[in-house]
Formats: sequence, structure tokens, C-alpha cells
Amino acid sequence: MQVKSSIEKLSAPPAVWFAAHPATWYLFCRTDQLRDRPLSKATLGRRLTAFRTESGRVAVLDAHCSHQGADLGLGRVVGETIQCPFHHWQYNTAGHCVRIFGEDEIPEFACQRSYPLIERHGFVFFFNGCEPLFPLPFFFDERPEDFVAGVPFRFTADCPWYMLVANGFDTQHFRSVHDRQMVGKEQVDCPHPFARRIRFKAEITGDSIYDRALRAFTGSTVSISITSWGGSFMVVTGTFKRLRSYILILPQPTNDGRLLTEVIVLMPRRSLALLRPLSLWVRRWFTMGFMRNDVEQLPGIQYRPHTVTDGDRVMVEFLHWLVSLPQTSNKEGLP
Repeated sequence: MQVKSSIEKLSAPPAVWFAAHPATWYLFCRTDQLRDRPLSKATLGRRLTAFRTESGRVAVLDAHCSHQGADLGLGRVVGETIQCPFHHWQYNTAGHCVRIFGEDEIPEFACQRSYPLIERHGFVFFFNGCEPLFPLPFFFDERPEDFVAGVPFRFTADCPWYMLVANGFDTQHFRSVHDRQMVGKEQVDCPHPFARRIRFKAEITGDSIYDRALRAFTGSTVSISITSWGGSFMVVTGTFKRLRSYILILPQPTNDGRLLTEVIVLMPRRSLALLRPLSLWVRRWFTMGFMRNDVEQLPGIQYRPHTVTDGDRVMVEFLHWLVSLPQTSNKEGLP
């Protein structure tokens, strides 16, 4: 009897098994963008609106008014509600219509879907579901209040969200593109039911200006930890000899079929306040340099589940984990 090789038996999940929009947390906007008026955004196959009430509460709702479909983001905040620009129907932060001008009775359909949200580090994050399946992720053993965030940088790629996320579990990619020579074997675990993590130590062997600077200022080795939460929310740390980096990578499928990815670099608050802007800028510069090849090469990547090899095993196991995740947090589901 002929025995098939492990390469022949290894196969990634078909593309149709992946959720179009994973049930996880997403970055909506900076908090200061809600200072003067509501803000609408086309994302996750729909249009959403965020607004801040007069008392300071923030809400994220489906943007198209349940009456005639006008964009609530073109309306205005009235007290604790957002007012539709077309007929002035008013919705509270839970999405319930509380006033219709000229009418005493509010119909049952007058309701907008409301999304769970959290304000953190000057940003508004929302969960793609009626109830969050897990808290807004952060770095293990760290408190959000002990950190400050820099200005995000962003890029857009013509590739599926799961290809960008799987990049973090592609050990071949780290060796060939990022010039990281792995020391020992990677460790993969699930520290939470909705989280999968890879950790490994690597030597920085590249000759780019970024890698030369890293070796000079932080040492020649780095211990990397990458955690995927619910699919596309990525938490990354890099522990060098004299420094630790903290990065959030936040992909978001756009309505035109592309992938917008925003990257936030953070640092501990304990550093001198006067030096924080410079330190954040330097950390951001290094992060952009490290991700430069990914930004340039992702647009040409294609998902081919039947052309993987044993060298892709860690990534393929991660892809199978992705498709096993629950994709809604309510009985009806989300479109």
C-alpha cells in the first residue's frame, strides 16, 4: 500500500469557510473626531455612525435610518440622541427611536442596531455583534491605563483579511522576508478560548537601516509574541535586550472588497512626559520599517489552500483555528 506524504495530506481550509467579517473588535475612529458632529463610516459590509451625546456618552449605530434610510451621520446630536437629517427622527444610544416629530406613536421598526464599544487611548473600538464575545484585548499582564498610544499609520491591500492575519503565523515569511533567524522552536497556544498565540525567539540578521539600528540600540535578538483575538484583532509584543515594543494591528474589510489595516504603537506611560512624543515617533518609525515589505507585497498575494507544504504547518493550523471560531454573538447573526 502506498503511503501519502505529510505534504500531500496537509491542506488549508477553503476560502468559503472564512467569515466575511469576523466577530471581534474593530477600530472605528479617534475620539476627537466625534467632538463636533456624528461620523459615518462604510465598513464590514454596512454603514455605521458614531456620535457623542451632550453628557459625553458615545454610541455606534447602523447608519441608515430605519424610516427612509437617510444617513444619520449627516444629522446632528440633540441632547442624548442623534437626529436624522431627513425627517428628524431621534434615536438614543441604544438605537431606540424616542421621538418622531408630529407623531405620538413610535412604530416597532423604528430601531437601529447598536454595537458594544469601548473608548481607550483616544480611540473608539466597537464589537461586531450585539454582545462582545470577549473583552477588548490588550497586552498580557499589562494595564491599559499604564500606556499611551501614538498616531496610527494605515495601509490598504487587495487581499483577504485572513491572509494578512495568517502572516503573523507564517514562520517561513519571518525568515525569508524579515530576516529573522529563529532560535529554537516556536510555541503556539490558546491563552483564551478566542485567542491564539505564537511565540518565538529570533536573531535580527537583516542589513536594512531599520535592522542595523535595532541591533545597535536594542540588541541582536528579539522574543516575539503575536496573538490573534477573534480572528483579525492582533496584539504584538517584541522583547529586545533593552526595549519592549507594543503594537496593535487592526485589519478591517472595506465595502469595496479591500482591506484597510491600521497599526497603533503604544509605550509605557512611566517614561518622561517630555520624551514620549519622540519615543513614540521612533517606535512607530521602526514598526513601519519592519512592516514595509508586508505592505508592498500583500496586494499580490493569493489564497491557495491546496498548495501548502510542511513548512506552512503552523500557519495552516492557525487557519483551521480561524474557521472554527464562532462568528456571531446573537441568535439572529449579523449581515
